[in-house]
Amino acid sequence: MARRHSVAELATNFRPPPRVRYNAEDFGFIVGFPDGEIVLTGPDAIHVLNSATERGSLDPYLLERLTVPDGFHLRTPPLVWLELTRKCNLTCEHCYIDAGHARVREMSTERWIELIDEMAAMGVWAVAFTGGEPTLHKDFAKLVKHSRSRDLLVGIATHGMFLTDELLAELPREGVIVSVSIDDLHTGPRGIPDPTSTAKASIIRAQEHGFLTNVMANTHRRNIGELESLIQWATDHGTSVRSVPMSPIGRGKLHPHLENTVEDVSKAAEFWLKECEWEHEYHAHAGLCVGSIFNYGLSLAYMTRRCSSGRYLCYVAADGTVFPCTMCAGEDIFASGSVANKRFAEVWRSKWPIRERSWSDFAAECEGCPINDDEYYCASRCPAMSHARHGKLDKCGASPFEIASAEYRTKMLNGTSTGRSSNVFVKAVATKETS
Repeated sequence: MARRHSVAELATNFRPPPRVRYNAEDFGFIVGFPDGEIVLTGPDAIHVLNSATERGSLDPYLLERLTVPDGFHLRTPPLVWLELTRKCNLTCEHCYIDAGHARVREMSTERWIELIDEMAAMGVWAVAFTGGEPTLHKDFAKLVKHSRSRDLLVGIATHGMFLTDELLAELPREGVIVSVSIDDLHTGPRGIPDPTSTAKASIIRAQEHGFLTNVMANTHRRNIGELESLIQWATDHGTSVRSVPMSPIGRGKLHPHLENTVEDVSKAAEFWLKECEWEHEYHAHAGLCVGSIFNYGLSLAYMTRRCSSGRYLCYVAADGTVFPCTMCAGEDIFASGSVANKRFAEVWRSKWPIRERSWSDFAAECEGCPINDDEYYCASRCPAMSHARHGKLDKCGASPFEIASAEYRTKMLNGTSTGRSSNVFVKAVATKETS
């Protein structure tokens, strides 16, 4: 049996040479440090900014106010999801994109390489390869290697079945995190006898090849009693966890019975708190990566009272259609152009309908809701989830479980130093100004 590696040991392979990443924005700069901290500065920071800038030298330039005009978005998204193909050998009940068959006219490898070059030149920090099943793309390894050659940080979202020793040996370790979905909802034409064990074996195999790894988990009615053992397995094996509740997006609309109910709140919250605590420790070793970059988008959403989708990040479908996020892609709404025959910068910097929307659009709907208060972080002022649940764009996107969970989790957090009280988030909230 191969020796189990610690997160610190694996992070030695993961971390690329230290480099401060920064992009010019209308307000000044967004700056990402190798340790994972992300800050916003005013324009005068240009006098000290370079690839080796020390964090302390930016203190005089940190924003005290962030003005949020109509149509607010970053000129360059730090993170982009790339759906290499919608093809998948599974037909899971919860699949947000209803994967299975490839899209009509999926983009060529040559166009994907051009797109990666465009993103790197524009200043994108990270890409997350997804699907469908991204490893089914014939040039998957080539695209991962090309992304790293352009100094893009990489995340891979996979079910893990095709993570063979041969494929893993071909991929770069530095700057790449392998995220494997551990779900007992994995189903295919022939079924999978033990999908959870298959996914866990893939994670261990990836670690043996020197990769940092992550568990992607969908919480639902069937697995609520097994979440404790999942987080224990993840911490024992040095892999982080990123969970989302089962949602009626994509194929999930056909299986609403899988959504958690209010009876699941306490068990789910206990799992979530341990997940957050472990992720915080994990990111201390991983530094700037897809997960830490995504997390800052949540902070930016809270600061600006606007979802980060289409403002901080976006999703490129396999046929080139650009959506604000995975949820919008699953609902097929707010498509904002195509990079099949346009440069990414041209599409990103065009006018997007979703950028005209803010949390204020939900004001009437949120009136009287128990979590309609700054004390709570509610991510359900979401046009995509509203559309999924109600067929409209300005209704509550939360389930009763999610509302009760927000209340319960906030009470749990009051006695911890985890979650909303992280250093990056407190600094961001303290400097906010919304329009």
